[in-house]
Amino acid sequence: MKNFVKFGTALALAAGMSTIAYAQIKPEDAIRARQSIMRVNAINFGPVSAMAQEKIPFNKDIFVANALRLESVWAMNPTRFFVPGSDKPVAGARIAAFTDANGEIWSQPEKFKAAYDKETQEIGKLAAAARSGDEKAMKAAAGDVGKACKACHDDFQVKK
Repeated sequence: MKNFVKFGTALALAAGMSTIAYAQIKPEDAIRARQSIMRVNAINFGPVSAMAQEKIPFNKDIFVANALRLESVWAMNPTRFFVPGSDKPVAGARIAAFTDANGEIWSQPEKFKAAYDKETQEIGKLAAAARSGDEKAMKAAAGDVGKACKACHDDFQVKK
């Protein structure tokens, strides 16, 4: 129930943000919106990845539900929330907003878009494999999503 509430809250925030003109969005709200989308993605991809790597038992129903939810949430396009001014922490906001995004997102927008497009493609393949019910294809597609996510994080996230 707790994860469902987190998922619902993040989804509502992200969906509500989609109606705001992006040029008018406050940097701290943009940071929170993209982080919410990413968090919901992580909540759904975690079990999929663990099943694909055989770290937990494969459960087709959970795998399919999470893969399809991942496709739906990713369609909110978190990249649209990388607006000017959201490249650094916003400490003066009512609630401080911190970001792990690095400057490459803004200095190499074509490369960032290509990474997003690659992730979108791989998530689409994962959803298609989930719809097919083919366990081997599902696990392989999950691996490709993981690689695409890691590549984007490697290029565009601050190294810790």
